[in-house]
Amino acid sequence: MITGEGKGRRNGRPKDECGVFAVCNHHGPQTAAQAAFLGLLALQHRGQESAGMAFPGPAGLQCHKGMGLVGQVFPREMLATLPATAVLGHVRYSTTGVSSIANAQPLVARASNGGGIALAHNGNLSNDDLLKRSMLEQGHIFHATSDTETLLATLFRYRRLGLAEAVARAMETVEGAYAAVLMDCEQLVAFRDPHGFRPLVIGRLDETVVFASETCALDAAGAAFIREVLPGEIVSVQGGELSATAPVAGMPSAFCIFEFIYFARPDSNFFGKNVHLVRKAIGDRLARLARPGLDMVIPSPDSGISAAMGMAEGAGLPLEWAIHRNPYRGRTFIEPARGERELAARLKYNPVTDLVRDKRVAVVDDSLVRGTTARQLAALLKNAGAAEVHFYISAPPYRYPCYYGIDIPVAAELAAAADADPARLAASIGADSITFTTVEDLEAAAGGGGAGYCTACFDGRYPTASPDERKVG
Repeated sequence: MITGEGKGRRNGRPKDECGVFAVCNHHGPQTAAQAAFLGLLALQHRGQESAGMAFPGPAGLQCHKGMGLVGQVFPREMLATLPATAVLGHVRYSTTGVSSIANAQPLVARASNGGGIALAHNGNLSNDDLLKRSMLEQGHIFHATSDTETLLATLFRYRRLGLAEAVARAMETVEGAYAAVLMDCEQLVAFRDPHGFRPLVIGRLDETVVFASETCALDAAGAAFIREVLPGEIVSVQGGELSATAPVAGMPSAFCIFEFIYFARPDSNFFGKNVHLVRKAIGDRLARLARPGLDMVIPSPDSGISAAMGMAEGAGLPLEWAIHRNPYRGRTFIEPARGERELAARLKYNPVTDLVRDKRVAVVDDSLVRGTTARQLAALLKNAGAAEVHFYISAPPYRYPCYYGIDIPVAAELAAAADADPARLAASIGADSITFTTVEDLEAAAGGGGAGYCTACFDGRYPTASPDERKVG
């Protein structure tokens, strides 16, 4: 269950949990750790709280991790000294569990005989509370507070059966979202939940096998894309050879559509669809809803760029970078005190006054959560002399919490849930109007490709039982 301890509720943006990158059977000119470093850098957008790597060493599995960005945790001189041919890497953003070194991944469980397993996980177990309570009653001791430790403990119980069989047994128990990689000193196994909520792809670099949350990380490491790990599939690698179990049958695909809207890097691909082009297609759908008389389209920095391009092209309007975002603003004003909010907005954003004065502008953003960013941008543009400010949102209104790895506030805190009337909602953020896409728009832009999408945060249609439903039932 999402605890709300992450930053997603503080800065007004929805947040994804993690990025996973793994290298196996690596014998290239660079070390496996150097290849993993490049992959993790490419996935840095998926988590900036902590980074870590696990790898086989002379005394069993070793792990190096720390709080901060990839480049801060792993100095380049360190990477060249790690001789392992297999590395499991992770970048973290917390949706369950506090932001602390204890929750930084990969997590390692060690046996009394010196053996052990390491796990890197992206997602959220929707039945974590139930599993953890059962384990505590059986005497299990938890050292961290994230649901990843629950998954690791479940896998550790069955480790003697082999990693692939341990994963198969765990899949019978855990529910929710998990795209994960598990390793010991001999083998590496990648797996996804039967609904495929979170992405996981396979690549190759000569004899090296690579797993990553996104294809952009394969590109960064120089690996060629092979395919995606299928929902419910268990893929094992030993000695450079791939083997896979048949995916779990009968489960509808429920890929998180917000990967296309916001989370993934624009240069990544899912189901043969480029993320940037899907976002442009969403913008084209917004263009069909454009009000007459608009003078320009402005992307909200930086998440609205691709959709704004699509809207501008579709509506035949100029695209203008009329809002500058300061990339060096520190974290001092993430949650400013009341008297500091105006200063915080000026430090983060600055409009190009000569562009927007007396203009009717369309601002395109990926989503509206609390409305904090939209309120700031509307005020800045109006103060700069814009005649009208109209917001166009690439996602439908958020109305329901997510149990699958996105840190979204509870419904009472959501701007759209608090006021379903678009006119009142626009007035509450200081805009002249606000227009949302629909779930149908998103699915049309993303296309099929054999994928079904999870849209529960928009329409409340959960692919699995929610924690609240489980408590009632």
